[in-house]
Amino acid sequence: MISDKSSLASRLGWIIGELEPAIEQARELFAQYTQPNDGGELSSCREACRQIWGVLDVLGADGANMLAKELVALLDALIQHKVSNVNAAQEAAAEGLLQLSEYLKHLQDGYADLPVVVLPTLNNLRAARDAALLSEHLVFLPEAGHATDAQIGTDEFISLTADRLQQVTTKLRFYFQKALLGWFKSEHAPRMLQATGKVSNNLLVLSQAQRLRALWWITGALSESLEQGRLEHSVAIKMLMGRIEREIRRFGEVGEASFDRSLPDELLKNLLYYIGLAESGSEQTDKVKAAYHLDLYLPQGETLEQLRQHYATPGRDLWHAVAHSVIEELKGLQTTLEGMQDEARQPELLRKLADKTSHIAGTLGMIGLGQAAELTRLLGDALMGKKERQEEQTLDDLLHISTHYVRLEKVLEEYARTGFDTTETVFSSGHEGQDPGSARSLMRTAQTELNKAQTRIIAFYKEGWAFYYLEEVITSLESISGALNIMEAQELLPLVDTSLRYLREDLLARQRQPSPEELATFADVLTLTEAALSARLQDEDYLSLLPTGYEKLGELDRHSDVALLDNLDLDALTQEVEAKKKAKHYVMPTLYQRLRQSNP
Repeated sequence: MISDKSSLASRLGWIIGELEPAIEQARELFAQYTQPNDGGELSSCREACRQIWGVLDVLGADGANMLAKELVALLDALIQHKVSNVNAAQEAAAEGLLQLSEYLKHLQDGYADLPVVVLPTLNNLRAARDAALLSEHLVFLPEAGHATDAQIGTDEFISLTADRLQQVTTKLRFYFQKALLGWFKSEHAPRMLQATGKVSNNLLVLSQAQRLRALWWITGALSESLEQGRLEHSVAIKMLMGRIEREIRRFGEVGEASFDRSLPDELLKNLLYYIGLAESGSEQTDKVKAAYHLDLYLPQGETLEQLRQHYATPGRDLWHAVAHSVIEELKGLQTTLEGMQDEARQPELLRKLADKTSHIAGTLGMIGLGQAAELTRLLGDALMGKKERQEEQTLDDLLHISTHYVRLEKVLEEYARTGFDTTETVFSSGHEGQDPGSARSLMRTAQTELNKAQTRIIAFYKEGWAFYYLEEVITSLESISGALNIMEAQELLPLVDTSLRYLREDLLARQRQPSPEELATFADVLTLTEAALSARLQDEDYLSLLPTGYEKLGELDRHSDVALLDNLDLDALTQEVEAKKKAKHYVMPTLYQRLRQSNP
């Protein structure tokens, strides 16, 4: 999706040599800022960001300009002690600095200046200083009105008197508040979000105005996406859900007619924006996306999720540079550990070790290694606690700390090479220096080929059934099939091999144009294959996806002119997958997994 504003990339090219060192300096100054009262580095960081903002304002890059502006505002708030949650504000600022650098790199490559892509980061920066969230003006409300009862799926309406409505909404608001509080505290988050969805559905049947029914329906969809992990639980979204809680109170107090008149479109647009960000696959969320055509406003048919992934993911140069810098720091910490065998030097060195470990945790978070950052932060806190209690460190204690650093080095080496986060594998207690690189390499190759296949299928349709694209898809699927055979991932092979038969023996051989419904079914098969590969790559449950994939093969067979399932028994395949799931369930979890599962 190349921008037509080629002059922007050209103008940026003239000044990027000055901007990059300035942003790097701002990041270094911010990294040195560790205490809320340590204002020196923070003030210098703020001034560096202010200068960057001035340059970007003249440049005319709206997205980057808005990021720099919000960074300056948040740093001002930190300096003036006007933030309620310092840790959240620091995390938001670190993310904003990283995002600014990456966004400018993409602009320099000629990609479009799309503020919509960085809106979540902008809203996180604003939420950290309790500022109102920005509205997403690209999300439109159809002129014909809001979602109909047919789209919502119910026309049920319960009429209540004003007094009774206030009583009922007061009770519903209490349940909503309680669920939000549990979610904010990370206490059984899925169950809490399920409760907010139920409250939204109850409010829907208490509303007659179509606009309000749509409001509660969209809110329920947002709860569903969050519950199922299809949307990031960001500060901005939590702030938005908190606003919904206040709107429930207002609904009961002023009554439906007055509430409908005073409800701003801006709230609906913000809700719809985050629904647009959510991954597809949730029933109610997908219905809202379809009702409001949330994909239509995105440039050149790309999903906003794909755009944000491309613009927001740290580039390989950054992975490499930062990862190797941290590896050098870790080697220095190992030297410090050796010095701690001298008990007389332990108090002095333990403080140094705790500070540097906490600093490394912040750096890991900035480059996207969230899990490693959290584990390292916990180690830093533990070391600081030992320093304050003046605990003597035994040889076993020092070995434990050293092991953490060694594992971090392994994670960073893989991240620098590939950008893949191996934290869970490396930090599992059963991991003793094993090298998972070869299997991961095959899976990453398969993912790359699958992405190519999906792109070619879209081109096949958009360019008026250009059948030569199918030959490229077949080549990619053949590579994937070979990789799966080597990995002994037989349960995934039916999805790929049946797709190959469908393309080869049906569409290509007969030059047949599939119906939109049929093509959508085939796209579902590829998407489920991609999801299963991704889950397996990250050591997550991928078996649960396969029965749905097999069902989609059955649907594809019904569309096809070829008997695709002649040699396949889908019921038997499903039973095998269920057996594997049960077997996996009874495998004794690692110590690390047990520790993770014990946290609510």
